[in-house]
Amino acid sequence: MTMATYNYTARSSKGEIIKDSIDGEAEDLVVSKIKDMGYFIVNITKLKEDKVKMKLPALKIFTRVKTRDIVIFTRQFATMISAGMSLIEVLAILGKQTANPKLAAILSEIKTDVETGHTLSESMEKHSSVFPEVYISLVRAGEAGGVLDKTMNDLANFLEKEENIRATISSKTAYPKFVLVFAIIITVVIIVFLVPTFQEIYESMGAELPTITQIVISIGDLLKKVYFYVILAVIIFGGRYLFKKILKSSRGRYLLDKLKISIPRVGDLFKKMSLSRFNRHFGILLATGVPILNSLEITKGVAGNVLIDNALDKVRKSIKEGENIAEPMSRMKVFPTMMVQMIAVGEKTGTLDEVVSKLADFYENEVTHSVDSLVTILEPLMLLFVAGIIGMIVLSMYLPMFTMYQNI
Repeated sequence: MTMATYNYTARSSKGEIIKDSIDGEAEDLVVSKIKDMGYFIVNITKLKEDKVKMKLPALKIFTRVKTRDIVIFTRQFATMISAGMSLIEVLAILGKQTANPKLAAILSEIKTDVETGHTLSESMEKHSSVFPEVYISLVRAGEAGGVLDKTMNDLANFLEKEENIRATISSKTAYPKFVLVFAIIITVVIIVFLVPTFQEIYESMGAELPTITQIVISIGDLLKKVYFYVILAVIIFGGRYLFKKILKSSRGRYLLDKLKISIPRVGDLFKKMSLSRFNRHFGILLATGVPILNSLEITKGVAGNVLIDNALDKVRKSIKEGENIAEPMSRMKVFPTMMVQMIAVGEKTGTLDEVVSKLADFYENEVTHSVDSLVTILEPLMLLFVAGIIGMIVLSMYLPMFTMYQNI
């Protein structure tokens, strides 16, 4: 028999009215399933197939699950599980409370899978486009260790910190972005509308135009052509396509990640962000009782940098051969000396999970300070850039006039 979707209204043992949907082969099986959940059925109706088919594509096309949605879900999940609520109750309530229709549909599917005997991690794994591999691995570790509430709480803290870092970077760079956009608009307006006026004046006077003036006039003429914007669009979209193709290749990703951490000042920021993510996830896994080797395997890729991932692979192989974690790390330049020393201390004292969590806090603070420092430098540089561009255009327009006065 084919599966059908049923909408139902029920009342919980606490008297709460619950409205939800559930999939089943027949109505009597669905009724039994709802009763097994401890609900008293008020109403149940079968959803027509055409409505089901039209509903799902709309969700996929017009909605997406943002990182912020996952952060809120994880925090609420951790709070409700810690309060002693059952997994089914939590999923049912959060499925109704979330404002994102796609996430609500996914949570409903997860709840149904959990009701039929699947674990939470297995149910989430079916939606890997929404829940990353590391997220699922941490949930699996929490389930295995019987500390799902603690795992979700730690995961919520991490996601909130990472979201705050992203928000901080976005807010700190908002002004430089505005200045750059404003500069581009002003430059285009001057070149397209003001420069032609000066050009007509100089042509009527028979003035000889300097090279810089001719260049500015040529740029203005180019900006008036339709084919210029067609070529620009091709370059932009073609460039994005090629960039994505390069990222998909292992060689391209390696070279890009190497370049990212090699750029003066900015590279240090990228490196600290990667180390922060690795240490945070590594610490959470260790705190839930996952062995070091398994934790290193699970956190593969979480740093977001191929160089660091390759180094961690070598560390994992060295541990299998009998070394501790600090020894192979000390031989690799990608890991800072301070980090290696602290991990060595954590191994000796048996507090490795606490040490790597402190390292994550340290690098998160370093990222914030680095962003503040870069923005402080970036703002005057942007102003100088804008002043230089506009100054060059103004000079190119008045330079012929100075030449004419000299020849008189």
